[in-house]
Amino acid sequence: MKEKLTREERRHALLIAILIVAGMLALAGLIWWASGWEVWEDKGSMPEESATLLDAAQGMDSISVRAKLNEDQQMLSASQVMTLTNRTGEELDRIVLRSYSGAFLTEDTSPAATDELYDACYPDGFSAGGLIMEKTYVQGESLTYIWSDDAKTVLTLMLDTAWKPGETITVELQYHVNVPACAGRFGVYDGIWSLGNVFPTLAVREDGEWRTDSYCSIGDPFLSECTNWDVTLTLPEGYTLVGTDYAEGIAAGQQKEYTLTAHAVRDFALVFGKGLQCVTGMEGDTLVIACAKDRSRAREMLKYAKQALRCYEKRYGDYVYPSFTVTESAYALNTAEYPRMAMIGQSKAEAGGQSLEFAVAYAAAHQWWYAMVGSDSINQAWQDESLCEYALMDYIGDYYSADDRDSAIYQQIETALRITISRDITPGSPITYFNDVTEYTQVVCRRGAALWIALENYFGCDELDDLLRDYAETYRFAIASRDDLTEVISNHAGVDLSELMADYLDTHIDTLP
Repeated sequence: MKEKLTREERRHALLIAILIVAGMLALAGLIWWASGWEVWEDKGSMPEESATLLDAAQGMDSISVRAKLNEDQQMLSASQVMTLTNRTGEELDRIVLRSYSGAFLTEDTSPAATDELYDACYPDGFSAGGLIMEKTYVQGESLTYIWSDDAKTVLTLMLDTAWKPGETITVELQYHVNVPACAGRFGVYDGIWSLGNVFPTLAVREDGEWRTDSYCSIGDPFLSECTNWDVTLTLPEGYTLVGTDYAEGIAAGQQKEYTLTAHAVRDFALVFGKGLQCVTGMEGDTLVIACAKDRSRAREMLKYAKQALRCYEKRYGDYVYPSFTVTESAYALNTAEYPRMAMIGQSKAEAGGQSLEFAVAYAAAHQWWYAMVGSDSINQAWQDESLCEYALMDYIGDYYSADDRDSAIYQQIETALRITISRDITPGSPITYFNDVTEYTQVVCRRGAALWIALENYFGCDELDDLLRDYAETYRFAIASRDDLTEVISNHAGVDLSELMADYLDTHIDTLP
């Protein structure tokens, strides 16, 4: 009897141990599912803004937006206040704003309705959307406005009195935005709302003229100066919101109110949806957020985003913003970049693996080359795109091997030099010269990156990294011209390298032997 009881006791103890272990594994699985395996110990809150960022923000123009989503009507109602200072040195008789979403109002003007993009962006047929202005005020006085282009992207306010150099004025706008069913930078599709280039910004003034470039389908057809933004958005319950800033919403009945602030950024974009799953983690002093419909995919994106920031900070200098977000979007192409965030196209997010990794790494490079260091993305698109392509090679070298980097350079860059391009277009051509996205990618991004490989051979990798850190620090928060970058390169070389640059950027190559 005693021996039998001992066996039962042992079985009982074993059963209890099994139940305890099973419970611990179940709890670990729940934690993994809810928070992400890599980030459970790495979850952080929004860091304080750096002194570099706050110093740069002093004296910048500001934009404050209060907006509310009417879900049933697919409409955003907004009021916007812009505090603007005339830094042109000229007396101005008008203020010109860019309101890019107006292009989506008609099929003829929508950048997503080209032959190349129509089926991908409008799989259910064309859907109109865009900003409808209701009232405009300057210094509290109602003012007449006119749309100066057919696409309704150039909003001109004629002033009653001249805007003097150094004078600060207040512009108030009241408008609503109809959001189209469109898988683009701007639209709602498959449950995800993408609001890129929605809020009006001040047009860039250059050589005594306002920049009024068309909002085309190729590249990044927008340009703006760094500004301080405050955006308050009210959404129905159940949405997850990310954007140029990241904040938890405050519940108010059946709604949530989000307050987002971003200093010294060139634009402000938002993505939200009911099916988005987000994970967070810290990379140095930066809060990194990754969102996707599938939580495991969000964890994968988080890993790649953190690796990319680590690589580029080491090579090109500090990432000065407190957060960086990568989010799945209904965007039909690969990626769309904005300050402190990147939209990752749904097909890339769903593909996962190396295809997703390189898309995230390329998008992260735009935080240096576009977001922090601005350039003319319309007339000199190579200035940021080719640098992002080159940065991706550095990423591959850091996280794979030198041989893999050499192989990527051959496949991506050297091969692009051997593709027949019969038309007289070069990496230095404006984006309006290109027929389609593929042609633009091959010529501007990949052939353009051949310049950086040539400069790497000229300087060596370490010296080229030093040059790019110098460029990043010198023109951070500014818009650097081609001449500005040429001067940095020539100063590091000790000789004028403008002819070398022209050979790579302005000389048409049909094919190489």
